[in-house]
Amino acid sequence: MPFYSLFTPAIVAAYHAVTGLSVMLVPVLGGLGPAVAIVMFTAAVRLCLHPLNRAQMNAQLASQKGRAALAPAVQKLQRKYKHDPLRAQRETVELYRANGVKLVPGIGLGLVQIPVFFVVYRLFVSPTIGGHHNGLLTDQLFGVGLGSHFRDAFRAAGSSALLGHVAVFAVLLAVLVALATWSSRRMRQSTAGDAAAFGAPAAGAPAASAPTAGVTKLMALLPYFSVLGAFVLPLASSLYVATTTLWTLVERRRLLQPTQS
Repeated sequence: MPFYSLFTPAIVAAYHAVTGLSVMLVPVLGGLGPAVAIVMFTAAVRLCLHPLNRAQMNAQLASQKGRAALAPAVQKLQRKYKHDPLRAQRETVELYRANGVKLVPGIGLGLVQIPVFFVVYRLFVSPTIGGHHNGLLTDQLFGVGLGSHFRDAFRAAGSSALLGHVAVFAVLLAVLVALATWSSRRMRQSTAGDAAAFGAPAAGAPAASAPTAGVTKLMALLPYFSVLGAFVLPLASSLYVATTTLWTLVERRRLLQPTQS
């Protein structure tokens, strides 16, 4: 039995919620109804998770402030153990632990949310829900099935169908690229802030505790995986990814607003 079968009741409940929304929206929005229902459902899920995200963000900010306050002490350790990088790193970790500074703040709050995102993801990629056909994937957006993939455009009969399919995915890809660029820029800023919080390495001391340039570049590239996903995931799933990414960016911006002002 697949492990995700444990989430079947939650997936079925989510399915009925989205289809119910779609039924209400179609008379008002017409063909846009199913797609808007996906966006609204995703936003509703993220709104329910907002208290957890706020607590996680507060924990991260508290950790960052704690590390910034300890930066001078970290520099002393770097100078003292400049010929022993591993010892310097161990002593730094012990310093943070002794002062109650968490190295991975809010990780528990993040793990709690994983099942929720898994349920929503399965909802938009599974051909069947609870043993029945997933009707969400047969709905359309501007003539393109929500269960269709980018590659399906080249199987469409007629040039107009092909152009319509490509146009829908092109707009979605443009949105995802814009969101990924925004997210990547914020990740680089956040990583730079973390590096500053660790304290600049003293002259001749190793930068063992600062994020490496390679890690920084990798983190900045991660958001673009959502763009690659749009080429292999169903249209419905890409709509979910775009919505939840936008929510995350706006939410983090608002939560950080008091700190940045």
